[in-house]
Amino acid sequence: MVLNPDELGQDPAVGMDLAHALGVRHLEIRTAYNSNALTLDDARLREIRHLADERGLRVAALASPLWKWCRPEAAPGKVDSFGFPTQVPTEDRERWVHRALVVAGILGTDRVRVFSHLSVGEQTESFLDDPLLPYALKAAERAGIQLLLENEPVCTVAEPAPLLDVLREHTGLGLWLDLGNLYEVGHGTAQAVEELAPYVEYVHVKDYLPRNDRMKAFVAAGAGAVPYGELLPVLHRVRPGLPYALETHVRQSPGEALTRGAAFLRRTVPGGLA
Repeated sequence: MVLNPDELGQDPAVGMDLAHALGVRHLEIRTAYNSNALTLDDARLREIRHLADERGLRVAALASPLWKWCRPEAAPGKVDSFGFPTQVPTEDRERWVHRALVVAGILGTDRVRVFSHLSVGEQTESFLDDPLLPYALKAAERAGIQLLLENEPVCTVAEPAPLLDVLREHTGLGLWLDLGNLYEVGHGTAQAVEELAPYVEYVHVKDYLPRNDRMKAFVAAGAGAVPYGELLPVLHRVRPGLPYALETHVRQSPGEALTRGAAFLRRTVPGGLA
């Protein structure tokens, strides 16, 4: 099981202490010290690694913002990019890919999340045909790192069919499956999970209740609308031993939500989770 310390705030030690208390041995790093991980200097990153090492924790994944962007002339809507710019010139993107690989190396992880370009109307870019993608995959392979595509609703590739198209075309790319996002786009079914499961290398677990204003009220995993009781056994049957990361997004009492979510995962995944 994996916990992201920034769910409890920008001091990573607080979330790490909760992970240790819950018997969660792995971390996902996205932001810390009020900065996106990609924009932190190397000294700060080494500090995060040291804090983890002190507690016997390992960084399982870097939740990078790569490809959660559009060109400067495009106009993205409201997007949570966790402190990273959403408008990135084409000529700067290669540099950010290399920075993500360096950050992953400092943190000691071999998994890096990517997205698939923001959907911005006529200015939307194609992820499947982006020449930066094969370049990045080769660079990641040389570094001993795997890039994992998250199915993000505000991006171009979020539903099973286009996900499968990209994953089949770019064989070095894995899937960072967010089950809550899959449910949000109308594909939270056992059939969809079974189709995607062979490509899954990492799992995000979050839960929510729909609100009347079409927004989401985030709750502890297992307390919302996402049918985890149906989806998790299917995923575990096809791909046992995957890392499951709690991404609560609960603003009030996130520690309580993470604690409840961890207990829910241990009950729901056949055989439990370490």
